[in-house]
Amino acid sequence: ASRLYSLLLQKRGFSDVFSVGRVQTPTLALIVKREHEIENFVSEPFWEIVAHFDIQEKKYTGKWEKDGDSRIKTKQLAEKIAAFCQMKPAEIADVKADKKEYMPPLLFNLSALQADANRKYKFPPKKTLDVLQKLYQRGYVSYPRSDSRYVTKGEAEMFPETLKKIAAFAEYQDLFPLPFQSIVDNKRYVNDKKVTDHYAIIPTEQVPQIGKLTPDEKLLYDMIVRSLIAAHYGKSVSEYTTVKTLVDGRAEFVSKGKVELEVGWRKVLPPQKEKDGEPELPHLQQGEQGEVKKVEVKESATQPPKRYTEGQLITLMKTAGKHIEDKELEKVLMKTEGLGTEATRAGIITMLKDRNYIDVTKNLVYAKAKAKILIAAIGTQILASPEMTAKWEQRLKEISEGTASPKQFMEQTNKMVTHLIAATASESQQWQFSEGDQAGFEPRESKPRRTVKLGPCKKCDGDVIDKGTFYGCTNYNKTKCTFTISKKVMGKSITQQNIKKLLKDGITDVIEGFTGKEKTFNAKLAWEEKEHRLKFVFDEQQVNQ
Repeated sequence: ASRLYSLLLQKRGFSDVFSVGRVQTPTLALIVKREHEIENFVSEPFWEIVAHFDIQEKKYTGKWEKDGDSRIKTKQLAEKIAAFCQMKPAEIADVKADKKEYMPPLLFNLSALQADANRKYKFPPKKTLDVLQKLYQRGYVSYPRSDSRYVTKGEAEMFPETLKKIAAFAEYQDLFPLPFQSIVDNKRYVNDKKVTDHYAIIPTEQVPQIGKLTPDEKLLYDMIVRSLIAAHYGKSVSEYTTVKTLVDGRAEFVSKGKVELEVGWRKVLPPQKEKDGEPELPHLQQGEQGEVKKVEVKESATQPPKRYTEGQLITLMKTAGKHIEDKELEKVLMKTEGLGTEATRAGIITMLKDRNYIDVTKNLVYAKAKAKILIAAIGTQILASPEMTAKWEQRLKEISEGTASPKQFMEQTNKMVTHLIAATASESQQWQFSEGDQAGFEPRESKPRRTVKLGPCKKCDGDVIDKGTFYGCTNYNKTKCTFTISKKVMGKSITQQNIKKLLKDGITDVIEGFTGKEKTFNAKLAWEEKEHRLKFVFDEQQVNQ
């Protein structure tokens, strides 16, 4: 497929290597899809109304809503509603409080750690793996390329000893003593059946001197240590309150608030930043009355979808099953951990960068023109869908279990390849690319071609060099010298060796395989000085040298 698309796209003027793969291409298709969503997005203005209430000396704000929507399409309507609400009586129509419990996060596997380190510290996934590898080689953390988030009972029995050493460090002292001394019987973390080749990434009993770690090693080691400490803490409990306030019996305003009832494990892993719009609300009860003190109209605009970060890309590859319609295949992909493996995902992203498909700027992933051109060419072919990977994984799993035939799998793959080549070759005539993508395309060979002088020009004092699809004179830019020789003459490629001989001696060696109308023939090529053109020589005597 890589050869197929490279050659067909070359014919359309895109001279580069277009690599295709069953993991890299579906991943690239997801990035390009998001890029198109952003490009085609049209921002629209909307207005929202915020009221400031005073209910029996309890002050809070609320947002106007109708049928669950707070956005108003026109400024005039928003100002009309706001004017209606000014200084009007208000009554609390409804108060709902929901308790939500959050369990501590699971222990880290590689993908989860890469996604988290990217979100917190903007580490590219490859950097996380490289730093982790160094910690592992020095014996401070367990195997880094693990896909499991569980540990065995044997490992869990070692935790108290490891945590005792960690408790001695100043940065962790306030987290001890632990609410739970052991998690040996906690199935959320300890499950021998869910540990395949390797268990979750955990600190080993060989605890380092933290001062001797590099800054990056410190950050990752801290994340791994805290994930283990958090597992020894209880749940975090928050209460979410929704208050509906009715103004003058007609206009409905909604206020949302959050109160943390139990900190639990969040003491170890505090959230990076609180979500906006969840302030603490005063204690309000249905039926209480007051008035509107002030009303504001706020203008906003709809926002395009956000670009993926590298960390989100790792998660997206892991859960690529979510982009599949067929539920059975989705299960297979979820079992086989999505696109790629723990060990290869960071490498796939690096490869997409190296192959000039994507750019990562300030941790955001951009699809380049080359990526859009390839995905436009692939179109609806199964190469761009995670479905093909899922089908292959399913069949290979069946082969490993002895319920499917390897021979049949190879035959079907053969058929798929044959069909792909035939279908793509015929479809390539109809490929359409946007002008922007064509203009933005930069071949990877942006380094200047090393110019080899093949001999003196037959028309001027310039030199003849290889110019890609033909041989031409170096003086073209200066004097517009038009001396050119095509690289292909009557179906036969003319080598640099023969051009050198032609320029030096006026004639080439015998070249075999020219294709005439009815037959192939062998001949030499000579330069006709008077007419300034090439001619065939079948008998050397015809040429005056």
